Amino acid sequence: MPVLTAIDVLGVQRFIFQSNRLRDVVTGSFLVHWSTSLEGALKDFISTENVLLAGGANAVVNFNSIEEARSFAARFTRLLHDKAPGLEVVVVHRGFDKGSLAQALQEIQIELARAKTERSPSVPLWGLSVTESCGETGLPANGFDRSDPTVPLSKEILKRRENKDEAKRHWSEYLKGRNGTAFPMELDHLGRDKDNTSLIGVVHIDGNGVGEKIKNWLKEKSENGIEDDVVRREYLEWSHAIDDLGKKSFQAVVDRVWQAIDQENEWKISAKPVNSDIKLMKSDDEWMLPLRPILLGGDDLTFVCDGRIALDLAETALDVFDKSDVPHLGKIGACAGVAMVRVHAPFARAYDLAENLCATAKRMLKERNETGCAMDWHIGACRPRESVDDIRKRQYLANDKTLTCRPYRLGSGREDAETWRWLSGTLLNDPQTGLRGKVWSKRRNKVKALAELAREGPESVSAALKAWKVVDTSLQFPQPIEGNGFFAQKRTPLIDALELFDLHLMLDAAKDSRREGEKSP
Repeated sequence: MPVLTAIDVLGVQRFIFQSNRLRDVVTGSFLVHWSTSLEGALKDFISTENVLLAGGANAVVNFNSIEEARSFAARFTRLLHDKAPGLEVVVVHRGFDKGSLAQALQEIQIELARAKTERSPSVPLWGLSVTESCGETGLPANGFDRSDPTVPLSKEILKRRENKDEAKRHWSEYLKGRNGTAFPMELDHLGRDKDNTSLIGVVHIDGNGVGEKIKNWLKEKSENGIEDDVVRREYLEWSHAIDDLGKKSFQAVVDRVWQAIDQENEWKISAKPVNSDIKLMKSDDEWMLPLRPILLGGDDLTFVCDGRIALDLAETALDVFDKSDVPHLGKIGACAGVAMVRVHAPFARAYDLAENLCATAKRMLKERNETGCAMDWHIGACRPRESVDDIRKRQYLANDKTLTCRPYRLGSGREDAETWRWLSGTLLNDPQTGLRGKVWSKRRNKVKALAELAREGPESVSAALKAWKVVDTSLQFPQPIEGNGFFAQKRTPLIDALELFDLHLMLDAAKDSRREGEKSP
């Protein structure tokens, strides 16, 4: 009897973010990818034709018998124990009759979920008697890194650092033809500046309702008794398409950064507003991009970048999802959560915040019964165990008014009100009505005063605007908040815009990139 074997990696975030060093996070992410990759841990155990899904910390494999499946599981888990200590997986098997592949795929997902909740938790014996602690994780130390022999390290971190070069090569495909550049392995090489712009952006993007779409697809195939060969072919088609969607999304992010690089002028990135360029740093004879991918698996993408361009790059990634059309599943929208924190803030906490922000954006779309893409962000660290809703209640409620419009839908353009593209393109940067436009930029003190006026309510904003217009009639807000800066007298985007006033940059095509575009037919 043929057998399906499903693999699910547990505690991915906990494993990746054991250390607060970017290089350890990157290599930890690589090991997660390697664990379910056909080029990694699965390479020597199974043939490609037996694989239905491999990647994104999940795999589904077809075997001819239960004995063959169990033999694979034993060898596979032993390899993980040796090469990726600390990484936990769940493996389940499900036999099926000919013609019932779709039903078996449904049932094995249920068994996988049950196995994850019913398993006995791993309780390793870390150390006995007097044990030196790892300088990165606090776990018992097993040795030292030759490049820094003063810091004792655990076997988990030592194994990661053995894969440092391979982890760097793993992302090199996104830099093809761009010699002399690299993704940084240190946070201090992200191109950030000092003072109030010394922030990094942790960006987490996740597809909307993908699991539900797959569930409905499997249900349809099972109920209609579709042949196994058809199910297998279509399963591979949409799984590969989702994987390609994530890759295209990140490639678009890399392309946007690359096109903004001015190679003729000290390798800097051109950005708007004017005079907001980002200087690249050089390390080991390579220019470090202000961007570092962390995790990419299917519709799940996480990267860290200079905080000033985090929202611009999140929009770029979401735009790819917004135009997607996956075979048999249709359009897959996505949401982004962006946590902008100090450079050496705890990495795991910043990721958790980004993930929670992404979840609030998803919840907003679901509550409004809308499709498409959305994004949410927060500037600064949050209190331990404080939810996004708690942050909003503490910081953005005053006089029964909501002082934020986050999360924002991505929007179709700058004229689509109460969307991210409207906030960035119109409220912030419209030449006539934008707070960073020609008119308002001459009245910076008045722009800054809007924060306190918004907290007092729409009446205060309206009264101040009328008084200012006596001196300068050109001062105005864009529609539909032209009267008092509020939507429906209840919520205002002014605070959102003001928080981004000196932080948010929009990447611009550099001179040499523009010339290449002019030469193109």
